[in-house]
Amino acid sequence: MSVPRITSRALIQIGEELESDEEEVIKYACKDISSKTNMLELLTEVNEGNPQPVILELLYLVKRFDLIKKHYKMTKAEVERLLTKQFRVISDYRSLIIELNEQVEESELEALVFLLKYDLRNSGMLKKNKTFLSLMVDLEKHVLLATRIDLLENVFETIHRVDLQKKVLKFQQKDNVNCGGPYVNAHPAAATTLTYRIRSSTSSSMGPQIAGCSNKGTTPVQETLQQIGDHDERYLVRKGNMGFCVIIDCIGNDAEMLRALFRSLHFVVHCHLYKRVEEVEDILQGIANMEQHKNHDIFACFVVSRGNTDSLFCLDGNLPGLSLDRIKNIFTGQSCPNLRGKPKLFFIQNYFVCDIEESHEGSFVEVDCPGEDAASCQRSENTLKIPNEADIFWSHCRVDEMELQRSSGSPSLYLRSLRDLLSEKETRKHRDLLDIHTELNRIIYTKQAGYSLQLRHTLTKKLFLYPV
Repeated sequence: MSVPRITSRALIQIGEELESDEEEVIKYACKDISSKTNMLELLTEVNEGNPQPVILELLYLVKRFDLIKKHYKMTKAEVERLLTKQFRVISDYRSLIIELNEQVEESELEALVFLLKYDLRNSGMLKKNKTFLSLMVDLEKHVLLATRIDLLENVFETIHRVDLQKKVLKFQQKDNVNCGGPYVNAHPAAATTLTYRIRSSTSSSMGPQIAGCSNKGTTPVQETLQQIGDHDERYLVRKGNMGFCVIIDCIGNDAEMLRALFRSLHFVVHCHLYKRVEEVEDILQGIANMEQHKNHDIFACFVVSRGNTDSLFCLDGNLPGLSLDRIKNIFTGQSCPNLRGKPKLFFIQNYFVCDIEESHEGSFVEVDCPGEDAASCQRSENTLKIPNEADIFWSHCRVDEMELQRSSGSPSLYLRSLRDLLSEKETRKHRDLLDIHTELNRIIYTKQAGYSLQLRHTLTKKLFLYPV
């Protein structure tokens, strides 16, 4: 079943007809894919940067079947059949929280705040929470909920909402994770502390508490995953939304291929085509400021553009362009603290403009063209600066821009080969990213197609694009 394309006018109409509580639900549902607070801007961003039915999925979440019928000409049953076949943009975790939000009564919300009052007071949040969703947002923000979704199981049992407790248990079993949730921050709080406070503070007045995960003789999921990661010297990569990927394609040949690949790897993907330098910098800065990164384990950035030695021209086509250092620096631990300690992957396809020469005091002029001598190759390599922050993987491929005329409309050999390698489940499971890149080197240089591939990285552990 084809889904009608939503127009800008339709988005405006949808935004105007949503109620305030429905807007709250949509903003919460989109926290992993957008940082916009204005509803129209949010709807526009998620509509452009994600699969086509995403607006349909959001309207289904808030049960606005009247708007679905008006703008999509579909019945509730037709939407449900479609969504069972489509890749869902909104995570199962957020869908669960939204479902719980619909069933928590106002009086029960007061009980939940009471159970959490110690931590809420210390976080300065006690008087701000007026809805279940806002309570969940604050708990996630202060890493009180994100490390242990079984916390919800405990509090629902305490307030005698066994039906909601069962929903949480079912979610845990579905995700095949014992006693933990899909979201774990880079610097999590102690997982057992808050749960213990709830049980001990309520045991005298509310009777025996459910044993929960701590009585099953198992280690909390966050500690377990950390032990696995430390033992194997692996970065933590969990099932579900493994990471966030941004694709900026100023040529137009690779975006759809990369989008399909990273969606299949359960990344949240934002895709942007044909942008100018100023627009690209704004996009990257906006993504770096997103709080959602704390919920993901990996950040990946693809930029495809014409350029020179140390800059990309995007659609501007001339100097000064966007500095490669600037791209990296936007996502350093200092600039983007929510990515601190997490692998940040950059894949740059630079179609080198040979007839533009650049002169900078104290630097070299690089001409990356077929036939260059060994000295100029060494000089070119030296001008590519090594990342000075930990956990950065920088893969930079250059080829003469004439390649675009020789293979008009075709994907980059570099990105196509990377796609082929990452599409193989067994490869991702048994070979870390550095090994995969070594194989990518072999493919590129065996082809002898004029591509020059350079890798600089400061990874501190092995990275497998496969969940633990």
